[in-house]
Amino acid sequence: MARRPQLEAFAKQHGLKIGSIEDLIAHRLATEHTVERIDEREIDTEFGPFRLLTWRDRIAHDLHFALVRGTPDASRPVLTRVHVKNPLSDVLHWRRGDFGVAITDALRMIDEAGEGVLVVLAEPVDPKRLLARLRQQAEPAAGKASSAEWRRNGAGAQILADLGLKQLRVIGTPRRQIGLAGYGLEVVDYVDPAAPR
Repeated sequence: MARRPQLEAFAKQHGLKIGSIEDLIAHRLATEHTVERIDEREIDTEFGPFRLLTWRDRIAHDLHFALVRGTPDASRPVLTRVHVKNPLSDVLHWRRGDFGVAITDALRMIDEAGEGVLVVLAEPVDPKRLLARLRQQAEPAAGKASSAEWRRNGAGAQILADLGLKQLRVIGTPRRQIGLAGYGLEVVDYVDPAAPR
């Protein structure tokens, strides 16, 4: 197997361009989007006015949303929440530790800050899984992320990048974020909605 110096010499000799895997990944992240922005409008909510933006997922054909307050600026950290739709907490307003941050808590924090972004990602409803969650049955042990989870995480990152965000103050508890740097995103802080403000 040829090493980089040999490949560079071969490319120069034959007038070929050479690129790294890192270059290829960066190019694909910049040019191959799995979500497409399809709508934008001003709406009024119980937390005041927001700009509602909608993206269509080109793979799953779901719709993802972002509620934006103010004019987030890429030069400073922006209060952000990426939320996966959950009918038990979002529709029924059920508060339970394993449901994570309530969507209303995230909207309240953004309203109080006067600026921020809430991204709501579509999650197909599986009746059996929903019933198990309702009954508080343990879900299958978390192993490797499924391809659907990777696509969903990628969709969230693409949406944040499409909004022009760079530095994020994430509403929620610290967790490992994979692949954000490829979209030019960086988590600079975590904000716990339960902590006194």
